[in-house]
Amino acid sequence: MKNPVAVADYRLLAKRKLSKNTFDFIDAGACDEITKRNNKEAFDNISLRPLCLRDVSSIDPSVSLLGTKISSPILIAPTAFHQLVDKQGEVASAKAAQSCGIPMVVSSMSNISLEDIATNSMNNNLWLQIYILKNRDLTEALIRRAEKAGYKAIVVSVGTPVTGKRDRDVRNQFTLPPGLSTGNFNSTVNSEVIYHFTAHEFDPSLTWQDIEWVKSITILPIFLKGILNPMDAENACHLNISGIVVSNHGGRQLDTSEATITVLPDIVKRVAGRTMVLMDGGITRGTDIFKSIALGADAILIGRPVLWALALHGEKGVEAMLNILKDEFEITMKLTGCPHIQEIKNFNKNLSYIGNK
Repeated sequence: MKNPVAVADYRLLAKRKLSKNTFDFIDAGACDEITKRNNKEAFDNISLRPLCLRDVSSIDPSVSLLGTKISSPILIAPTAFHQLVDKQGEVASAKAAQSCGIPMVVSSMSNISLEDIATNSMNNNLWLQIYILKNRDLTEALIRRAEKAGYKAIVVSVGTPVTGKRDRDVRNQFTLPPGLSTGNFNSTVNSEVIYHFTAHEFDPSLTWQDIEWVKSITILPIFLKGILNPMDAENACHLNISGIVVSNHGGRQLDTSEATITVLPDIVKRVAGRTMVLMDGGITRGTDIFKSIALGADAILIGRPVLWALALHGEKGVEAMLNILKDEFEITMKLTGCPHIQEIKNFNKNLSYIGNK
């Protein structure tokens, strides 16, 4: 198979190319990986009821996020250490996002500094993901640097007071290879296994007051990534957070937590339009994107597939993979009779055209 035609093809080919330790670091979920599997299976258990004879000769898959129009409701999710699979790393991923007209959320655990990613990719729609680290001065410095570098939003990962237990990483004793490190700050990442490193950096004492602190030190829009409970969505709305990302971190944190597409409708109902709702987890097809929008998401994020595609063909691989998803999404819009995004949202409420098997 030389030319991947589906996201799953990229994973298969990347598994053949990458070392076992690197592949497992990217692919692994927590413990028995039940949540990771359920993220995808939950999508497969949703059926579509298409409408026929709707004029879909011209469709518009674009959406507006933070006042900027993007070509499709897709963002690149924050994932660490892109240079594990390609020497151009996060710059290549950001260039691909730029070419496809979508934002990229840059991980604070990138191999390349956030400034160099912005400068070298020429991507003018970058967001920065951060953790509220034990070192608050470092956390604040990352936010200030993002502001200065022209980043459009701050995405705070929540639901990560500690690192989830990923059995594959524990067995492999995975460490970053020599020559790669954290690009945004000095760290001990090269001298210890990954799960020990994150344990030292993450802060289990975090509360909602820490989110208020982040709000107090930046004018950038703030998103909270890792929301699975409507009660937390309510708290985010009370703080006037710009948006939430319904996420179980790709099944890498708490195993047996709910699939994101399953919990999405409850979150959307509680939010009731008060803040933006994004979603990630298990999305590998254009129909998955469609189902997410139909159930109330404003956009979705793609994580692991970006790294698979980057491992195969660098920047062009990521661009090709994203275009496969975009094409599949547009085909789904046409085959369901939905010429634009609002039609997808309206049809779910008014026509009940989406239902569980």
